[in-house]
Amino acid sequence: MKQLHALITMVLLSLVMNINAQEARLVKLTNSNGMEAIVSNYGARLVSLTAHNWNGRLEPVVKGYNQLEDYKQDSTLGATLIYIGKEHTETLSSKVWEIVSSDNQSVSLRYITTEGENNLNGKLNATVTYTLSDQNALDIDYRITTTAPTTLQVTNGICFNLSGDMHRSILKQHLWIDTHYTNKLDKEQFPTNELQKTRLTPFDFTQPREIGERIKATINGYYHAFQLRHPDNMQKPAAILFDAQSGRAMTIYSSEPTLLINTHGAQSSGITLQPLHAGYNSGMEKVDNSLQPGQVFHGATVFLFTTDPPLIMKTK
Repeated sequence: MKQLHALITMVLLSLVMNINAQEARLVKLTNSNGMEAIVSNYGARLVSLTAHNWNGRLEPVVKGYNQLEDYKQDSTLGATLIYIGKEHTETLSSKVWEIVSSDNQSVSLRYITTEGENNLNGKLNATVTYTLSDQNALDIDYRITTTAPTTLQVTNGICFNLSGDMHRSILKQHLWIDTHYTNKLDKEQFPTNELQKTRLTPFDFTQPREIGERIKATINGYYHAFQLRHPDNMQKPAAILFDAQSGRAMTIYSSEPTLLINTHGAQSSGITLQPLHAGYNSGMEKVDNSLQPGQVFHGATVFLFTTDPPLIMKTK
C-alpha cells in the first residue's frame, strides 16, 4: 500500500507539473504520526490524504485521480470552491494558485482575480491554508477580501471514503449530523434559507444511521443542506462519519451554519461534507453572504480523524 501511495504521488506530481511548468506543483504535508496530505496549487485542491485504521495502517481516505485530464473534466474534486455573484460563477478550481508559504505540516495558497474576472467589478483576493496537525486533523482556513461588493459561497470539493478502498460503497458507513432541519435548495442547488424539519423523514440523522438505510427514499441519493444546531460554536461537532470495518471516525467542525451532504448518487463510493455560509446563526438571524470592501471573510473547517469513535457512534 505504501509503494502504491508513493507511485500515485509521483504520477500526480509529474502530471500536475505539466499544467504550468513555472508554477504548478504539489506540496506534501506530514504530521508526527505519519499521516500524509498532498495539496496541489491547481485549484488549491487536496489530492490525497491518508489516515490510520483500527490496527494502525495508513490508507487513503479521499478520492482523487491519477490523470490530469480527469481533473480538467472534474475540476471541483478536492478543490477550493468559491462561488461568486448572483450567477454563482466558479472558475478558481481550474486556476493555478500562488503558493505563499509552506512547511512540513502547512501550506498557504492565494489567488487574486483580475479586474472583471468572473464578472466582478473589482478584484477578489482569496487565501486558503491547509494544516495537517499532530492531533490527526486536517484544518482548512479561508480568508477572502474584495475591492467591490459581491456575494460568495466558499467550501471544499473533498470526497471521502473512510473504508480505505475508494471503490467500496459508503452505504454501510454511519453518519450523524447535528441538526433538526434541512435548508431547502433552489433550482441551482443553493440554500434558500427555507427550513424544513427532518423528523420522520429520510434526512433525520440526529441518531447515527447507515447512509444507505433510507437512501432509496431519496430521488438520487443525498444532496441536501442541513442547518446546524450550534452554528456559532466550533467546539461542537457538525457531523461525524464512521466506518466500522476500518474503525475510522471523522468528526467535522465548522465555522459555518450549514452543512451540505452529497453522496453523489444512491449507489455511492464517496461522500462530500461541505460547510456553507448560509442559513441562520445561533440567534436565528439570517446569514448574510455578501462581502464589502474593507471586510474580511473568514471561514474554517476541521476534519478530525480517530480510531476511537465518539460514544454516540459506537455500535454493538
